[in-house]
Amino acid sequence: MFDIAWTELLLVAVVAILVVGPKELPGMLRTIGRTIGSVRRMAGEFQSSLNDAVKEAEKQTGIDEMRKQADAAQNFNPLDDLKKTLADEKKKLQDSMKTAESDVKSSLNGEGSSESKPDSAPEAAPVKAEVPTQKVVSSAELASTQKAKVSAASTPSSKDES
Repeated sequence: MFDIAWTELLLVAVVAILVVGPKELPGMLRTIGRTIGSVRRMAGEFQSSLNDAVKEAEKQTGIDEMRKQADAAQNFNPLDDLKKTLADEKKKLQDSMKTAESDVKSSLNGEGSSESKPDSAPEAAPVKAEVPTQKVVSSAELASTQKAKVSAASTPSSKDES
């Protein structure tokens, strides 16, 4: 902290002995030690009180933040959010339907007008694609049909007996 060499300390000790005297020097050193100790204790107390104040301020900000979160949780209404989302989607859908309607009307108006379309590309009729459906069979139904097939194959028919 202080850049003091041993020779400088020796010089201070010699001056202290000459100024104070050898009889009073031990009492003076005790007094200086007590004073330094009390100053250190006061500094420690001051530092701990500052640390406590900082911790209290951090707790207070944490409490304030928790209050804000609790208020937000109380005001949380998922139905309102859902209603807003649905209203937005409804508006988008209505807008797209209006544009589609105007497109259809404009295309119908274009066919009835005197403008001629090129005959090179005839319009094709819409094609419906048929999707084959598959029947879902449970494992119990599958087992019963297999048993019926096995029993039918293993029992002799009436034609074979005669």
